[in-house]
Amino acid sequence: AAARSPDKAGTTMMRAYVVAFLPVLTLLGCRQVDLSGSSFVTMADNTFSPRQIRVPVGGHVHFRNWGGIIHNARAVDSSWSTDAVSGRAEVKVGEWVDLKFTKPGVYHYFCSFHGTPDGQNGMVGTVVVGDVAYSPTEKTGALEPVETATGVTRHVPQEYPSIQTAVDAAAPGDMVLVSEGIYKEEVIVTTPSITLRGVDRNAVILDGEFERANGVAVYADGVALENMTAQNYKLNGFFITGVTGYRGSYITAINNGDYGIYAFDSYNGLLEHSLGSGSPDAGFYVGGCYPCKTILDQVIGEGNLGGGYSGTNAGGELYIINSIWRKNYGGGIAPNTFDVEPHAPQRENVIVGNLVHDNGGNGITIDGGSKNLVIRNYVANSRRNGIMVQAAKDRNYYPATDNTIKDNVVIGSGRADLAMSGVGNIGNCFTGNTHRITIPWGLEILQGCRGARMPVVGDLNSYLGSTMGRKSLFRPRDRFGDEYKTMPHPEPQPTMPGGASAPVTPAVKPFEKFPIDVDKIQMPKPATNVVAARRN
Repeated sequence: AAARSPDKAGTTMMRAYVVAFLPVLTLLGCRQVDLSGSSFVTMADNTFSPRQIRVPVGGHVHFRNWGGIIHNARAVDSSWSTDAVSGRAEVKVGEWVDLKFTKPGVYHYFCSFHGTPDGQNGMVGTVVVGDVAYSPTEKTGALEPVETATGVTRHVPQEYPSIQTAVDAAAPGDMVLVSEGIYKEEVIVTTPSITLRGVDRNAVILDGEFERANGVAVYADGVALENMTAQNYKLNGFFITGVTGYRGSYITAINNGDYGIYAFDSYNGLLEHSLGSGSPDAGFYVGGCYPCKTILDQVIGEGNLGGGYSGTNAGGELYIINSIWRKNYGGGIAPNTFDVEPHAPQRENVIVGNLVHDNGGNGITIDGGSKNLVIRNYVANSRRNGIMVQAAKDRNYYPATDNTIKDNVVIGSGRADLAMSGVGNIGNCFTGNTHRITIPWGLEILQGCRGARMPVVGDLNSYLGSTMGRKSLFRPRDRFGDEYKTMPHPEPQPTMPGGASAPVTPAVKPFEKFPIDVDKIQMPKPATNVVAARRN
């Protein structure tokens, strides 16, 4: 679902751009690129687009990284790779690598950071060279998820020397139980309905030593991750992609080089009682899904260089509730819109009952999103704006429309408690919020929830600033470099009730099984204290 055909106009423009500048590149001593029989594959984050491409014998494929993080492309049969051309294991943001294909055949390939080496899961693709018959087939040997645990427990390291060997041996419905210790490995899960659990959240530690890509990479449906910590990985602590049904409970991600806990193109999920800290991007990310059917409940995003939560183009029954977003260098909660990922624009989040405080940017930002519900949150001491609703300019322009900002307590903001930025933002509703300053003035009057809502141009200064800063927003490592490696560690976190002996529940349809009633979610206690004090 994440793969999309490339924009034909954009491909034509890129081709014309390169042709026009070939003489200049030659004069500068750069290698001239032969575009005869050439095609382009875009490396977006976690997807190749198009996923399947055909070129003639002797044709070229230009892999271009238009995402926000590093990628590569490696043939499953090891016959070619971008590594061999560039001399590096990674294609950095903004780079492109040209490969020439001289032999007919079908070449399956994968990104070693975000896909499986068999070319079947995650960020994978296919190049068909020449007049070769090829029809895509379903995954070979795929197992079905199960809702009932088998009762089988595979112990690490008592029975298996590593987490990966236990995971590889497990059948759907089994539990892999990991004893205390530091595990210097990267775990790839391709079997559905496994429960991967540590005996102690703070004492079962996966350590990437800033050399390995992801702590745990999940490419199978119905997998539950429980009661462990992943730290010091080059990319993500816990990476979940292309699945239906997932759960992360009592997991901690510390000082990983992209996100802490990252769910992409994944549906029917639950992240609960978990923490993401010290990431150059965000502690938590849910992106590229619609309708997501996903819940973040009682999680903590703190001390991240980018922000607490980021969600690109994610929405549709997506709930961010009862959680804490604090002391992030960037912002607290930031649903956002970018064209480089599927399902733009962002829309339909429910953000309620959160404690958002002492963040370096905005407390809550709706960036080019629509039909979001932001209610009963406590937003305090934001360096810029408390709650900001703004238009987004990427390849396309996305006004923020039909968002409801209601009954929040917003105090101590460095610029404005409530703000709107950009043009074309219509149908938004601001009402019942406890606040002092709005930009523009009278925002709750002009964009109230009763009767006709007056059109508001918004704060163009903030809009222009956010537009100019979108590159750093989407590519935070360009801004922060390796600073994430030395970020302070959070305090030890509560371990999962029951620990090793807790019931085993495969993560099949956790969204449907989670009892949620938005009307019963209370405002955080600090907010009720502020409201009571003002009333008195």
